Amino acid sequence: MKLFGLAVSNYYNTVKLALLEKRLDFEEVAVAPAQTPEILEHSPMGKIPYFQHQGQYICESQAILFYLEVYQPTPRLYPTSAARAALAQQIHQFIDLYVDAPARRLLGMAFFGQPHDPEMIKAVDQELKHNMSALNSIISVSPFIAGDQLSHADLAAFTTFGLVQAIMEQTGGSDPLASIPGIGVYMEMMSQRPSVQRVQADQAAAMKQLFGGNSG
Repeated sequence: MKLFGLAVSNYYNTVKLALLEKRLDFEEVAVAPAQTPEILEHSPMGKIPYFQHQGQYICESQAILFYLEVYQPTPRLYPTSAARAALAQQIHQFIDLYVDAPARRLLGMAFFGQPHDPEMIKAVDQELKHNMSALNSIISVSPFIAGDQLSHADLAAFTTFGLVQAIMEQTGGSDPLASIPGIGVYMEMMSQRPSVQRVQADQAAAMKQLFGGNSG
C-alpha cells in the first residue's frame, strides 16, 4: 500500500489516520498536487491524496476510506447501523463541503503570504459561523462525533477542524468551533489517540520543513 500526498494536508491525514487505526502497513510517498501528466494519470484532478494497492490507484479521500473499510473491515470505521452509517457519512460530507471549502479560500492569506482581504475574511467568517451552527444540529458528540464509536467522520472532523481553526486564527477571524458545545473536550480526547499523535507529529515536522520557524 502506498499513500501519495503531503503530511500538511488534512485530506491526506484523514486517510493516514484510517490506515493507522486499521493497523495496515503502508508507504508514504511525498507528492504535491499538480497538473503534470504523472499526477493526472493517477489523480485526474491533480489533487492529493491518492492511493495505490495491488496495482490499482484510487483518488479522493472518501473513496480511499471506503476501499480500506471493504478491504479490512476491522476495526470498523463505518457504523453497522444504517442510521449511524448515514449520520457519519452526512457529517463527513458536511465537513468537506461546508467547513473545509469556505476556509480554504483563505489558505493563501493564512500561510502563503497572500495579502489579507478583510472583506473576504469577514465573508468566510460569517459563512463558517452559519455552517458550524448547522453542523451542530446534526452531530452527536457522545463521545465521538457520530455516536459511541470512532468513525471516518471523526478522522475528517479532527484533521479539518484543526486546519480551519489555524486558518481563521492566522487571518484574524473568530474561532469556528466556538458554537459547538463540548468540542474542546472532543478534540482533546481525539488528540490522545496514538494514531492522531503520530499524524500530528508528522504534520508538525512537515510544516516546519515547509515554513521554517514561521509555521505558528
